Amino acid sequence: MTRIFRQPTLRQIEVFKAVIETGTVSRAAETLHMSQPAASKLLSNLEADSGIDLFERRRGLLVPTERGQRFYEEVDRIFTGLDQIGLAIENLRNEERGHLTIGVLPALSGRFISTAIRSFSEEQPDVFISLHARSSQYLVDWMRSGKVDVCIVAGRVDDPHIRAEPILNMPMVCMMPPGHHLTERDTLTAPDLAGEPLVAFMHSSYTRLQLERIFDAEQNRPRIVTEATTAQNVCELVAAGMGVALVHPAYAETVEGRVSVRPFVPDSFLDFQLCRLRHGRNRRLVTAFVDRVRATADAFARDHSTIYSDQSSQ
Repeated sequence: MTRIFRQPTLRQIEVFKAVIETGTVSRAAETLHMSQPAASKLLSNLEADSGIDLFERRRGLLVPTERGQRFYEEVDRIFTGLDQIGLAIENLRNEERGHLTIGVLPALSGRFISTAIRSFSEEQPDVFISLHARSSQYLVDWMRSGKVDVCIVAGRVDDPHIRAEPILNMPMVCMMPPGHHLTERDTLTAPDLAGEPLVAFMHSSYTRLQLERIFDAEQNRPRIVTEATTAQNVCELVAAGMGVALVHPAYAETVEGRVSVRPFVPDSFLDFQLCRLRHGRNRRLVTAFVDRVRATADAFARDHSTIYSDQSSQ
């Protein structure tokens, strides 16, 4: 007599997948918000209906058979596809209300970009925002491929398809550990730092090149004892007492209250680049966001100019 096999139900498949991923029927039942007996029955019915032994019972444990594991891989692939469909639907919904993808280098991924986004969202409350913090090179490449609508990076951007404008064009400051002997001075110069242990960005980075130009002009060589790839690492190393650093004022926000900062003279300016495609998508939203970034940058520069002026007058 020929045995008739039944098509598995979606609930049976969900229980099977949950058992594989959680390890036990009880955990699978909890995940699916059902009783353990109900989950066990669905699992038994799946094996009976399919005619496949999906598990081996070993000392009370369910261990997937080779065919059970292969079946799970196929189920997982299908469910992943369903997740992608759900994501596509969500993206389409977001497009209806506007979707802006923003990229920012990690050094500005805290208070600065959050302030700009909040200001933008107050004007555009229905716009869905995706924020990505990545290195400058990643962000420029992503912009070229259309993965971000607008980004903020360090260094020059030479691409005819990208419109870049400088923001936060401000002089470098000297960051020191609390209680450092140079905090007694109102301003600092390159000769003041001669012989001082310095924490620097990696060789060939934008800020590192500026530091080397400053010391070359004084015919000195900086005493670099530690170097790091990110602004957060540089700032944390200074806060930990590893040395002093010349940085953009925006970097000091991540360690506010844990370092001392003084103006550095003569002025050596650092800036960031606010980038967008010349003929990109979401041009109305990009323009509105760029305006908010400019306003946030202007406010930041005014506030920090006042802070350092006050320090110099003390």
